[in-house]
Amino acid sequence: MVLRFAPAEILGMAVELEKKGIDFYRRLQESAHQEVKKIFAFLAEEEKKHLAFFNDLLSTLETEEAFQDNEEVTQYLGSIVESGILGKVLAGQVGSSSLTDALETGIEVEKESVLFYQGFMPLVNPAKRGWLEKVIEEEKRHFLQLVALRKEMG
Repeated sequence: MVLRFAPAEILGMAVELEKKGIDFYRRLQESAHQEVKKIFAFLAEEEKKHLAFFNDLLSTLETEEAFQDNEEVTQYLGSIVESGILGKVLAGQVGSSSLTDALETGIEVEKESVLFYQGFMPLVNPAKRGWLEKVIEEEKRHFLQLVALRKEMG
């Protein structure tokens, strides 16, 4: 059975995903060699920006029409979280025993984040969508950076 989430819960998930993303990339930064450290530091900083955006959107939820309720969309978002890596990230069940495993996890998280955030689009007030589109584009770039790094590492 697919869970139905309220808009505030969905935004809360986004906030938590970004917080966990910051922690994830910081941990990778600590264990990586110098060249790769820069990539993970950059990704952690990007996640911080996304966190600020979602916190802002969450704070405006009750004071303005930032979010539109749509049961089908919230079910879709709930399914993404329940069925994939994002649910494991939110539950704190994702760890990495090696840099290779961590990269694979990061790739999956970024890929599902794109789907998750794209699913937000119909819910978000058009005046706020520009920033959400920017977050989606950045998540796509993060995905591509991690895929390239994995390729480099062999």
